[in-house]
Amino acid sequence: MKKIMMTLAIGLASSTAFAADETGRINFQGSVYAGGTCPIEVVDPGQGVMPWVSLGNYTAKYFKTAGTTTPDVTFGLRVTPDPGICDIAAGSKAKVTFESLHGTAGGSNEYYALRSGGATNLALTIKDDDGTPIAPVTQSKEYDLFSNQPTDLTFYAAYVSTAATVGEGMAQADVNFSVELP
Repeated sequence: MKKIMMTLAIGLASSTAFAADETGRINFQGSVYAGGTCPIEVVDPGQGVMPWVSLGNYTAKYFKTAGTTTPDVTFGLRVTPDPGICDIAAGSKAKVTFESLHGTAGGSNEYYALRSGGATNLALTIKDDDGTPIAPVTQSKEYDLFSNQPTDLTFYAAYVSTAATVGEGMAQADVNFSVELP
């Protein structure tokens, strides 16, 4: 089994801009990575490459109780076969493991922690294409792979509050992913 490991910068930038006399913030992020044997890109499934996954901007009041989640945002990991470099046999399957560079969050560590120094009592949840949460450092379900065309492995991400009160600030996470290929 080949394992491919990369960092998925989830641009969970959260800032709010208001009327003419208010100020706001714009966050610019990106990364450069070597790729690997099988190039895997972070994409908007069925579309093109996503520079980051943006979960949107929310007020602290949005999170009324612990466990409040924002709407899911779809993202994908595109696995592209390349004859002689990334051969994928017919009927192959892949599993994905995510790991936050900032640790885990939540009572049973089921969420991905955000960068410190920003929003408090807030974390990230990642779900498979069936909407089932994928805990940090736990393999996803199996995804079928195409042997002769790109395959988009679809996932969802959202913010989730870990306490009744969420403190304002940037909400960003850096998440590594590894794809186990046959």
